[in-house]
Amino acid sequence: MTSLNNQNLLQLRFIDQSHIDAVKPSFDHLPDNPYADGAFRKRRYSVIKVQQQGELTLQPTKAFVQDDSINTFQGNVERTYENLDADLLSSEGMKRIVAEFIAMTGIDADRDIEIHQFRMLAIDSDTPPAPEGIHQDGFDHVCICGVSHENIAGGELLVYEHKEAKPCFKMEIKDGMFALIDDRQVWHNATPMNKLDESKIGYLDCFVLTA
Repeated sequence: MTSLNNQNLLQLRFIDQSHIDAVKPSFDHLPDNPYADGAFRKRRYSVIKVQQQGELTLQPTKAFVQDDSINTFQGNVERTYENLDADLLSSEGMKRIVAEFIAMTGIDADRDIEIHQFRMLAIDSDTPPAPEGIHQDGFDHVCICGVSHENIAGGELLVYEHKEAKPCFKMEIKDGMFALIDDRQVWHNATPMNKLDESKIGYLDCFVLTA
């Protein structure tokens, strides 16, 4: 990756497990997803701002849409999701996750932050966590925060120098892992997921924060 030397393209750290435990139960109540990825991705989505004392306030609900030059799977599709639960947004765990995102990115305190809450289900052989494949999301910063996983193999984070390159980084999305990606400089994807025990549910829970 010589062309990208001396840049913070990927930062990794781990969130204290107590914060992860505080947000984990909210994933059990994610609504069904009516869009093309709905069979294997339950989802909520909110735009928030951080107020004094770290309070998270919802911004007006809006559709989530990506240009088809960025998302070849669901590009130019306006997708409207239910907001993150109020109890989740007021929890100390969620506040800590957002505070960590702000500290790592250095973004202005009044900037909008978009939060996607995912449960990615392993339903068939090689279920893709990211059906768009190797991609960028069209933001300055993208952060994947691992929360929980159950009965799966795969789902590792992959990072690439460019879309045609082989991955330069691969890591399991462990509970509490906080991976911040420079979305303007590198590309990312995830490996397919498979159940370890076909008779049981298999899933990966995570937040994706963007700004």
